Amino acid sequence: MRKIFGYKMLGTLLQSLANSCFRADEQQRNGEKVTACGMSDEDIETLCQDILPNMLNPMMSAEEVKDRLNVSDATLNRMVKRGDIPNGECKKRGHTRYWKKWDILWFIRKKRSK
Repeated sequence: MRKIFGYKMLGTLLQSLANSCFRADEQQRNGEKVTACGMSDEDIETLCQDILPNMLNPMMSAEEVKDRLNVSDATLNRMVKRGDIPNGECKKRGHTRYWKKWDILWFIRKKRSK
């Protein structure tokens, strides 16, 4: 699979978004109509509440994986045993397993494409 974006492109995109947001904040403080950012308040709330926290935390707990895959504990363990998904990692002195989000999302995409 070919890489579409590199680190430089991602940095440029994020820098541009940050500059637009600062200009929009300035417009809002001055009481003007906000035109600099191109995002509504609902879009910003969705971005800050749902998208960014998911991007910044690459791990999913066993409960999140079960909810995402709509499976039970036993079915999740069978999927790991069959090799459908990799075994989750345990933290020090922890009993909860954690999976990398992209492994689970890859499995979901693979399952849907069949």
